[in-house]
Amino acid sequence: MRLLLDFVYLIACIVLSPWLLYRLCVTGRRDFAQRFGVALGHGLQSCVWLHGSSAGEVAVLRPLVAALERDHPGTPLVISAFTATGLAAARKLYAGHRVVPLPVDLSFVVARFLRRFNPRLLVVAESEFWPNLIGVAHDRGVPAMLVNGKMSAKSFRMHARTRLVPRVLEKFAVLAVQTVEHAQRLEALGVAAAKLHVTGNMKYDLAPPSAGPDRGLELRAALAFRATDVVLIGGSLHDQEDEALLDAYIAARGAVAETALIIVPRYPADAEVVEQRAAARGLAVTRKTAVDSGAARPPGGNGVLVVDTVGELGRLYAIADLAFVGGSLFFRGANKGGHNLMEPAIFGVPVLFGPYNFSFKETVDDLLAADAGKLVRDAAELRERVVELVRDPAARRALGQRAQRVVEQGRGATARNYALLEELLHTRT
Repeated sequence: MRLLLDFVYLIACIVLSPWLLYRLCVTGRRDFAQRFGVALGHGLQSCVWLHGSSAGEVAVLRPLVAALERDHPGTPLVISAFTATGLAAARKLYAGHRVVPLPVDLSFVVARFLRRFNPRLLVVAESEFWPNLIGVAHDRGVPAMLVNGKMSAKSFRMHARTRLVPRVLEKFAVLAVQTVEHAQRLEALGVAAAKLHVTGNMKYDLAPPSAGPDRGLELRAALAFRATDVVLIGGSLHDQEDEALLDAYIAARGAVAETALIIVPRYPADAEVVEQRAAARGLAVTRKTAVDSGAARPPGGNGVLVVDTVGELGRLYAIADLAFVGGSLFFRGANKGGHNLMEPAIFGVPVLFGPYNFSFKETVDDLLAADAGKLVRDAAELRERVVELVRDPAARRALGQRAQRVVEQGRGATARNYALLEELLHTRT
């Protein structure tokens, strides 16, 4: 089976060689060489290897890494990522540890990584079911653990028709998954029930501690928002979502004059287009960089603040009264859906989101089940819900409080996963 898989991978490499050459130019020779087991640095003894595909999964590992640093200070840690953004995030978050790209899933390349790092344990996040990575580790006696595991209905239907991923799943020592639904799908693919543990969603543990009623008062005042202003924020907005929110804001101002708007585009480079669209609607608009430099005064409730800086969304959510989280209103691809709904929810800010929330399905389900968030199916419904909640402060506060409770009640998955991880580590001592 392994030889056949390697053969298929090699054929794929030949077919994709033009793209691989392009990636070599984009990512640089070092990363490319490391994926094939070259330039991995000096060998390690008895490390823990943690893997996440992209930036989100890499971030989910952060509390586990912190716990390992605290309880096992002498144990080397290796963190790997598959995507370029995941690798960049890992290098930023785990600068004190060995960070490498995920190896190409050829058995002899994976074996080289395992020989070099000699892991006591392999920990993979969410749904990284690489056949040779898990299989070769299993054959070498390295237990593999899945944390924050999940499997969508679509993936389940696909894997049920083949034996490849079910065979991989059988080789995990422990599978800690987010929900009973995910556990049932994995069990239906042949995973022994004794290996499965429903531990919750670790992403809830990444949310900052909830703040009291005085949250963000200084920043709110610094941005010239009055206590009576209803501050509407659009976070991580993609193209067209800014237009939908601008129209909703105009309608809300027609209902409640003291409505203010902050727009945070997903990409700061989009700020210019957002500014033009706001101005075309007759709105006064100011960029955050102009406010920061002193070149302009903050618009407060008299205009639109467009945030063209990075890393401020979390604290801006804290000063808002109502949030729309972007990347969700329009279809952007089968694997692209939504952004972090927990960021506003933890501050007790009522949250609206569109129908394309594949990346945060579990959180969406939790919010909807608790009547703690509002799904808007299109721009017209977004406008309707914004006006409705701007008009009704009591409903707004109640919705935000329920959202905050959902996040608080969802915490604890990391501790449960870490307890399982510790058990595996002790069996390898």
